[in-house]
Amino acid sequence: MDQAHQTANHAGRPSKMAGSAATITTWEDDPGSGSPPVSCPAPQPEAAPLAFAFPKPGFAPGKYGTGTAEFRYWVAVEALRRGASFWAAHSGPAVWQPGPKLAVLLDEGMDLNAFYDRQALNFFHGPGAKAGTMVFSGESGDVLCHEMGHAILDAIKPQLWGAASLEAAAFHESFGDMSAILSALQVPSLRKEVLEETGGNLAQNSRLSRLAEQLGSAIRARSPDAVDPNCLRNAANSFIYQDPIRLPAQAPAAHLSSEPHSFSRVFTGAFLEALAGMTSARAGTPGQVTEADLLAASGDMADILMAGVKRAAVVSNFYAQVAASMVTAGASRHPAYSGVLRAAFVRRAILSLHSAADVQALHASAAAAMAPAPAPDGHEPLETLALPAAHYGLDQPLLVEAPSQHRGIAPHSFAFTDDRSLEPASSATAARSFVDDLFRQGRVDYAGQGRPEARLEHGHRRRSHKLVADGGVIRLERCLFDCGLNHL
Repeated sequence: MDQAHQTANHAGRPSKMAGSAATITTWEDDPGSGSPPVSCPAPQPEAAPLAFAFPKPGFAPGKYGTGTAEFRYWVAVEALRRGASFWAAHSGPAVWQPGPKLAVLLDEGMDLNAFYDRQALNFFHGPGAKAGTMVFSGESGDVLCHEMGHAILDAIKPQLWGAASLEAAAFHESFGDMSAILSALQVPSLRKEVLEETGGNLAQNSRLSRLAEQLGSAIRARSPDAVDPNCLRNAANSFIYQDPIRLPAQAPAAHLSSEPHSFSRVFTGAFLEALAGMTSARAGTPGQVTEADLLAASGDMADILMAGVKRAAVVSNFYAQVAASMVTAGASRHPAYSGVLRAAFVRRAILSLHSAADVQALHASAAAAMAPAPAPDGHEPLETLALPAAHYGLDQPLLVEAPSQHRGIAPHSFAFTDDRSLEPASSATAARSFVDDLFRQGRVDYAGQGRPEARLEHGHRRRSHKLVADGGVIRLERCLFDCGLNHL
């Protein structure tokens, strides 16, 4: 933890549960946000639904000092329980992908990282921005609820886990950031501070839009252009959609690349704009947004986002699929929501003007034609595609899961560079581009497969995928979703 927070003063911030013995202290969102700890009721780590299994033995509830293992433990319990309970109440899953309980490993060693691997939420520690300080990724509500977001999305849309698709991977990262933002908005004191900071315009840069300030500062101290200037990622950004297949595989944080964490910012930016518009619509009067408006809009957005994800087909232009389905879902929640969502997705070019205008018609025509939709439980399989082995230095065909579900609707994104709607790439082209990027960035564990002289060695980067021998072929399998930075 940074030194500024080792001496944070608890005085002056009222308890959320005055007089209760079962009270803890925790951060409102991130240790680097600048706010002192707050008091709140001690949650039950293994409460259902969406229970967690924390390391044993745990710690008794109490107002522990910052910088202690006890404090970090209860920060994690409170943030994850708050986030999971929020999603469970808004059309989220009943159980995790691994089963009834999801393990939480609070300190797995030295790394400025965190990841979800279908077994647990894994967190680490590493040197802070100031000499002699230490950052724990599991001490940030932003990071905790981001990684939990991966687990939530994996439970409702499991095909995204193995899909060889740049947009599917980027949406997973965006969903994690959206999860962090929506979970943070369930804290009353944070809602109040954000409304004061932004004057009711949530689309502005604020402590809500700035995600993982402390972890971002630690990474920035080692790689100055790897993350945003004041956080890990900022949802208040101006990035617009570009075909990720045509983007570079990596770029400084000031520019857009096809790397999932970078490309995720396009959808997250549209989400924040839409949330701001929905909150204003709830208020009715510009500049007079209340905490109640913001709380209600956050719940509405969660429902709309869930509906959009569940209905969207896993195809190469997954962003447009989710966006179009969210516009339709928004129309049933509030008269103004559909227009607000349309505007946000058009501004970001995630939807073309034509697609945004005809969203309802697209869904209606698909229903009239009785076009098959993705299975409601999210288990419609993806097609397996064989990629040329020699391209990756392998001596057997490489099998991947292509983004190949049936397109119940056909929305398009927009290309500002040549003023036209973008035709979605084929599932084969999307898969090939995704796998090429993985190998270029050293994200694949060869696991002994292929010709040693043809392998690309990228040092100690954490691998998100591995190669698995399967008879006379090799399969590409995802291992985890992580921060993807690995700067230690």
